[in-house]
Amino acid sequence: MKVIEINAVYGQGSTGTIVRDIEHLCEQSGIECYVASPDPKVREAKHHYVIGGFVDHKVHAVLSRVYGMQAYYSHIPTKKFLRWLDEVKPDIVHLHNLHSNYINLNMLLDYLAKKDVKTIVTMHDCWFYTGGCFHYTAVGCYKWMEDCRNCPKKKSDTPAYITKRSARILVDRKKYLLAIPHLYITGVSEWMAHEALKTFLKDIPNYVIPNGIDLEVFKPIDSDLRTRLGLVNKYVILGPASKWLASINKDVLIKFVQQMRPDEVLLLFGVWADSQLNYLNSLNFPEGKVRTYGYINNREELAQLYTMADVFVNTTREDSLSLINVEAQACGTPVVTFDQTGPKETVDDINSFNVPAGDAQKLYESVDRNRRKGFDDDYKKRLISFVADHYEVSNCYKKYITLFTEVFNGK
Repeated sequence: MKVIEINAVYGQGSTGTIVRDIEHLCEQSGIECYVASPDPKVREAKHHYVIGGFVDHKVHAVLSRVYGMQAYYSHIPTKKFLRWLDEVKPDIVHLHNLHSNYINLNMLLDYLAKKDVKTIVTMHDCWFYTGGCFHYTAVGCYKWMEDCRNCPKKKSDTPAYITKRSARILVDRKKYLLAIPHLYITGVSEWMAHEALKTFLKDIPNYVIPNGIDLEVFKPIDSDLRTRLGLVNKYVILGPASKWLASINKDVLIKFVQQMRPDEVLLLFGVWADSQLNYLNSLNFPEGKVRTYGYINNREELAQLYTMADVFVNTTREDSLSLINVEAQACGTPVVTFDQTGPKETVDDINSFNVPAGDAQKLYESVDRNRRKGFDDDYKKRLISFVADHYEVSNCYKKYITLFTEVFNGK
């Protein structure tokens, strides 16, 4: 069996790591796996193909911003890639993230349909069944269920300098995807898979295969971070800066900090831009109440940060799953998260909790309730056990191997 994985990146970031893990499991299972990507790191894969080059990617990015039509360009690199597919003759093509200015989606889907290649589309976000947006919950838009006209996200996700042609994009998605005779959908969460069932993909075989994490990496790791950061004898509330500092969460941040006890510190990690610091400073919080930690590339350092924290609080308004919630629990740290979209599936509401999105009072109450009931080794073991049962990387991605086998055998 020959399987081709196509993704924007390889061996880095969320989807790149997933593709690499699937590739390794394929090799262990006797499946011949090829990986195609615009990312030069894809050369690290045993069988690989680099799609396009720097100039083409930049030209594609510029053109896509005219009408917000990402994945409509790169005609020549796509033709070359399709010729390579002719040589490889894959049994299954597995599509991941294709919205990074490197491939012509309609050409690819048309090829898969005409060649009758069994095709699996993994929904890492909502892009495949909308007029170009990655998520829509935070803005409350459900036009993708009809025609995607008058897009409220003209300047975000796949921005358009002129008129966003989201309606045409949705028409093309339906036309080209439904033309594939053997099409299968997987969602990285139950929410993601169920959303796809509300669309033109409602009659396509649909599976839930959650993303997983490596428990050899994300586990409790002792460190001297508390001492180095001056947080000894502090109750550390850790959170992702990208979520807490989003404009939609301004009131949540202010109201949450107002409720915090004197010895509590909100530590926001992933702060990398001066604009983030300037925004935070403009809120005039008491000195030391909200601290920042820079961008983290090292997964061991991230595991140390999770372990050091007393609680992890995620104010995400929309995510397909949110593996950071899972990673924190794997390090023995309880999580409190907003309940919109996929993240609500990452907690059991026994040891970690979800609360209504945007409710700062309930958010802090959950943190405070966790603090008051205490935290011991048994608590930590329950958190780690929950992750091991639901999100251990090999167990999760073995489901893809099972799916490949079933699809190949025509089941």
